[in-house]
Amino acid sequence: MKKNNKTLFQFIPYMKNAKREYIFGLGAALLSTLGSVVAVYLLAKIFDNVEGTITQKIIYRSLLIVAGYGIMQIASGLLTYIRNIFLVAGANKVYVRIQTRIYDHIQNLPISYFDNMPAGSVVSRITSDANVIRKFFTDTFVNIVVIFLKLFFIYIVLFSVDIYFAFFMLLLIPLMYFIMVLYNKFTVNTMIKYRKTYSECSAIINESYQNLEIIKSFNKEEESLNYWKKANDRRYKYGLKINFFDATLLHTLTGFLQILIFTAVIFYYSYSYFHDNKFGITIGIAYLFINYSQDIIYRLTDFTAEISVYTRAISAAVNIGEVLELKVEEDTGKITAKDNFQGNIKFEDVSFAYKYDSYVLKNINLEIEKNQTVAFVGSTGSGKSTIMNLLIKFYEANKGRVSISDEDVKNYSRNYLREQIAIVLQDSFLFEGSLLDNITPTGDENLAKKSLERVGGSFILEQGRTLQSKVEDGGNNFSTGEKQLICLARALAKNPKILILDESTANVDSQTEQYVSRAIEELKVGRTTLIIAHRLSTIKNADKIFVLHYGELVEAGNHQDLLEIGGRYSKMYRTQTKGE
Repeated sequence: MKKNNKTLFQFIPYMKNAKREYIFGLGAALLSTLGSVVAVYLLAKIFDNVEGTITQKIIYRSLLIVAGYGIMQIASGLLTYIRNIFLVAGANKVYVRIQTRIYDHIQNLPISYFDNMPAGSVVSRITSDANVIRKFFTDTFVNIVVIFLKLFFIYIVLFSVDIYFAFFMLLLIPLMYFIMVLYNKFTVNTMIKYRKTYSECSAIINESYQNLEIIKSFNKEEESLNYWKKANDRRYKYGLKINFFDATLLHTLTGFLQILIFTAVIFYYSYSYFHDNKFGITIGIAYLFINYSQDIIYRLTDFTAEISVYTRAISAAVNIGEVLELKVEEDTGKITAKDNFQGNIKFEDVSFAYKYDSYVLKNINLEIEKNQTVAFVGSTGSGKSTIMNLLIKFYEANKGRVSISDEDVKNYSRNYLREQIAIVLQDSFLFEGSLLDNITPTGDENLAKKSLERVGGSFILEQGRTLQSKVEDGGNNFSTGEKQLICLARALAKNPKILILDESTANVDSQTEQYVSRAIEELKVGRTTLIIAHRLSTIKNADKIFVLHYGELVEAGNHQDLLEIGGRYSKMYRTQTKGE
C-alpha cells in the first residue's frame, strides 16, 4: 500500500507549476466552506429567536440574522465558483505536465522497449491513465480538501454547542476509516488489474484498426472480435468485482449510518424535551444537530466515494509508474561535432542479439568508403535492417565494433550522429502539420522548395498546394508516390553525410518508381548511401553489394562480380529475372 501511495503522490510536485491557482483556489475553498457552516449556525439562531413571544426586538434581530444568513450563502456560492475556476485550472496544468512528462519519457525510451509493447497500450497510458490522474487532481484532491475543511469547522461548532453530541459524532470518523481500509484492501489490486486489462483492450482495438484491411481480406472479423471479447470479459469481471464493493461498502454501510445518526438525534432531542429540557436542547440546536449530522454523513460518504476514485488513480499511477521507471536511452557519447566526419563505415567482428544469445548478426566484417553506394540483400530475417539499427544507435552491438569516420559510434552523441544520417523507409511517413514542416523543421521555404525541385517533386506544388498546405494524419491527402518524394526531399534538406534507403521504391507503381529512382540518384550525390533491397534490379549499379544469410555475411562485391561467382546472389538474381 505504501508503494502505491508513493506512486500516486509522486505527481504532487507537479502542483508547483500551478502555485497561484492552488493558493487562490484553496483560499476560496476555505472561506466558502466556513461560510456554509456559519450559515447553518445562523439559521439555527433564527429558530431559537422566534421561539416564544414575538417582540419587535426579536423580529429586528431575526431579520439581521436572516440578512447575515443570505450574505453568507451568496458569498459561499461565489467563493465556491472561484474555487472551482482556480482549482480546475491548476489541475489541468498538472495534467498537462504529467502527460508531457510521460510523452517525453516514452520518446526517450530505447527502441527495444517497443519491441514487445503494443502501440495501443502505450497510447492508453498517455491518454486514459493520465486522464484518471487528472480527474484525481481536478475533483478528488479538491473534494477531499473541502471535506476535511467542512468536518473541521462543523466539529468546532458542535463542540462549542454540545460536547456530548460532538464526541458521539466523532465516533463516525474511525468507523468510516475502517470502511475505507476495508475498501482499499479488497479493491486496490483488482483496480490495478482492471486498468491493465483496459490497456490491453485499447491495444487490441488499435491493432485491429491499423490492420482492418488484412482482417477483412482473410475473413478474420469473428476471430478478432473473440480475441477482444476475451480481454473485455476479463475487464468486465474486474469491474463487476469493484462495483460489488462500491455497492456494499460505500452505499449500504453508509446508508445504515445515516439512519443510525438520524435516530440518535431524534432520540436525544425527544429525551431532553420530555425531561424538562435536561440537556438544554432548543429547536435551533436540534436543527443544527440534524443539519450537521446529515452534513457529516454526506461528507464522510463523499470521502469513501472519493476513495473509489483515489483507488482508480492509484492503479493508473502504477501503470504510468511502470513506464516512468523504465530507463531512458542513455547517451554516453561525448563527441558532439567532428570536422572530418566523412561517412566511411566499418564493422569489425560485430555480433548482435535482440534477445539473450539468439544472434541475428554473427561476426560481421565489412567496410564502406565515403560517398560509396552499397546495398544489402538477403532473405527476410537475414539481418539487413539490424545493420542499419546498429549504425544509427537504435541498438548497440553485443560484440565487436561499429565505427564511422574511424570513430566508434558509441563515442558519438546520439543527437549528433543522427543529424548526420537520413533514413527513407519503405512505408513513407508524414507528420500531421504543414508540408513545410514535413520537409524541414527550420521553416526555410527556399530550402524546402529547392529540395522538392531536386528530387523531382515540384509538381506537388502545382496542384493548388503550397508549402503551408495541411498534411492530414498519416499523409492521407497525398498519394504514395508523393509521400515518398516528400520523404526524399526531407532527407535532402537535412543534408546528411550518410543516407539509408530501406526499399524506398517497393510501394510505388512503375511510373512513380521512375520519379523516385531519379530522386534517389540526385540524393546519393556526395554522400555514403546504404540501400536495403529486395528487387535486385534496382541495385545493379551499386559500388558494392553485401549478401547476408541468417545473420552471416556470405558474399560481397559488385553486381557483375557476384554473378560470376555463381553463389547465393546469382541464384536470387536469376530467380527474380525469370519472373520479369
